Amino acid sequence: MNAEELLQRYAAGERDFTGVKLPRVRLIDKILNQVIFKGADFSDAYFERSGFDEVDLSFANLRRIRFFDSGFGRANLEAADFSDAIFGQSNLKGANLTRAIFRRAVLSEVNFKNANLSYADLSGASEFSIYYCKGAIFYETIMPDGSIRSDNS
Repeated sequence: MNAEELLQRYAAGERDFTGVKLPRVRLIDKILNQVIFKGADFSDAYFERSGFDEVDLSFANLRRIRFFDSGFGRANLEAADFSDAIFGQSNLKGANLTRAIFRRAVLSEVNFKNANLSYADLSGASEFSIYYCKGAIFYETIMPDGSIRSDNS
């Protein structure tokens, strides 16, 4: 599958793309809300000015993605792997990030407001700011400096 086929099938009403393989896909100015991408491979993908609100990307491979001015609001990103990803001005507000992996990710101005970061791994992440985490849930979360955080602040 390629980006064009994905967008055509989405426009036709299809919403379940479980296990789809779209490494290196480029999506700019696209909206794909309420889609199931469970276990999908989007490694090395590029997303800009795009919306993925309420999607299910649990257990997805999102390693090395580039995600700019885009959002995963209220998305299920449980156990998704964002290792070495680069985020800029992105929205993860209210997302389920339980067990998500952000090792060595660049998290510039990422909104984690009300997100569940329980058991998430942020080790080695850069530009992470607690300022963008109002209401986020931290439980056994590995912070960028390697410390463990457990609270609801």
